[in-house]
Amino acid sequence: MRTFDEIVQIILDMQRLQGPTILRMKDVLDRYDGDWVLPMPSMDNEPSLPPLTPMLVGEAVDQMAMRAASVRPTVTCAAIDPSKDTGRRSRAYAQKRRRILAATYSQSKWGLGRRRFYRQLSAYYTGSLVVIPNFDLGLPMIEVRDPLGTYVEPLANEQLRVPEYVAFMTRHSGEYLRARFPRVRSENGGPIAGTETAELWDVVEWYDTEQTLWGLVGPVRNTGLHINQRMMNTPWMQLSPAYPNKAGVVPAVVPHNVSLGKIASRIGSLLGNVDLQAKLTALDILAQEKAIFPDTFAIGRQNGMPQIVGGVWKDGREGEVNMLMDVEQIGQLRSTPDVRTTQLVDRLERNFRTSTGLVPQFGGETYGALRTGRGIDALAGMAVDPRVQELHEIDEAYMPHLNEAIFATYQGYWPDKKYTLFSGWPGDLGEVIFTPSEHIETRNNTVSYSIAGADVIQQTQILGSLLGTGSISRKTFRAKHPWIDDPDAEGAAVEEEQIEDALKQSILQKLSSGQLPVVLAARIRGYIVKGMDIFAAVEQADKDVREMQATPAPPAPEGMTASPEAMPGLAAQSPEMMAAQSPMPQEQPQQVQVPGDVARMRQLMQVMGG
Repeated sequence: MRTFDEIVQIILDMQRLQGPTILRMKDVLDRYDGDWVLPMPSMDNEPSLPPLTPMLVGEAVDQMAMRAASVRPTVTCAAIDPSKDTGRRSRAYAQKRRRILAATYSQSKWGLGRRRFYRQLSAYYTGSLVVIPNFDLGLPMIEVRDPLGTYVEPLANEQLRVPEYVAFMTRHSGEYLRARFPRVRSENGGPIAGTETAELWDVVEWYDTEQTLWGLVGPVRNTGLHINQRMMNTPWMQLSPAYPNKAGVVPAVVPHNVSLGKIASRIGSLLGNVDLQAKLTALDILAQEKAIFPDTFAIGRQNGMPQIVGGVWKDGREGEVNMLMDVEQIGQLRSTPDVRTTQLVDRLERNFRTSTGLVPQFGGETYGALRTGRGIDALAGMAVDPRVQELHEIDEAYMPHLNEAIFATYQGYWPDKKYTLFSGWPGDLGEVIFTPSEHIETRNNTVSYSIAGADVIQQTQILGSLLGTGSISRKTFRAKHPWIDDPDAEGAAVEEEQIEDALKQSILQKLSSGQLPVVLAARIRGYIVKGMDIFAAVEQADKDVREMQATPAPPAPEGMTASPEAMPGLAAQSPEMMAAQSPMPQEQPQQVQVPGDVARMRQLMQVMGG
């Protein structure tokens, strides 16, 4: 295991190697936040202007990240024995392992974390993720760290393996550090006094396969300098002992883009473009102001010096008159701003949009004709974007290791704890009950996107086209669509709705044609109002009619020809009952057939009896 001094020296070496790249990434962050100074000529009377051009850097980062994050991947944990349904090595245990990951995602708020992670990949072409054991909750948690404070083992760009060690620079308040690390308190000889609890301090977290260690780097003190620019001169102090890494793996991934040479952000190489746009726009505004309010000059008399009465020139917008002495002539220096400045700004903006793939429709803007296929693709976003596809493939390559770190953390820190977790992760909603030592039989898993490079709208259009042409089934469509959490349950719900619609249509047709008595329809509706679905309501109404048919008619009350219960009521308005009420031919009484319906039979008997 490495000592703290060895770790400090490794971090300083990584800082020297990665420092220029990290500082260039910080320049991207400054433009993204709008926290940078507009480069202007140093004139005392010139106003301070904010960035006046569109936030192109922010739009380029957000557009790519939001499109990539709009689709969730499919996580698969294969069964050790696919032929076994339940028990160890079965498909049921594999399904439970997948739900363990889903519950951990839900507890870690990974739905929001992955959006920040994609912003990192889009802006810096690298990201930073770590799985830490949360001892308060007894769970592994996924955290998104700042790549500007991440120092990873130096690797060649062609090496896509997981690093052997990684260090993260984080910031904590003095109050937090004094509460968790008593050795930093000034009364114990540490650097943090009780009056400095609100000040931020840089802290280093070290992770490798053997140990986890915390160390104090130094105070932030609002110098405006990045940690890379002051790390050499800060007091290093070990905060914690070297805790053993019970997971046995480096619980972090620091993916990067596939580049030709060194890791470099495409947006970072276009910062000069953005700065020049802002400068030209500011100069054009100043030129317009000079044109509106030109400088005034005075030509004195031959033997006199022009003078201003009062000594101060009054601005014409104030409505006051300037009194002059010994003035022969007054003139103005008028100038017309060059129109080519705005044209150049537009050209620079177009170059930026072209280089970053920024679609103007993303910001609510559209231009040009939509008669061409390219314009329609840009407007509707129908084409698979290769930039988004690369982000998805990076996620597919590195997320399996992060899932392995989650399993390893469960097994290493809480192997025999029985968990009952609720998962709010789409596709795996509900509770999952497991014991890590029993159910995590293997850490193997895969992460895949149905259509890498397609956002949620594109994926809907592509899958819909394949379904319409008969290339895929409805089941495959549901399984691959990102908005459908449970394909099997959704398919069953669709089939149930189709049967329900068919039943409703059948009832309406029978009611319209008179085949269904209105009283029976009212009874069905009454059960629906009470909370039954259409199927249960029809079944209950049918049960009621059968019971009525099986019940013998009570004797007729005095003054009545028959019992009211035996009369058809509104059912007599049906064609069958009207026919039953019509007089029967006397010459052929032997041809009368007894109807199958008991109510009609009773009516026929009453007619014949009358």
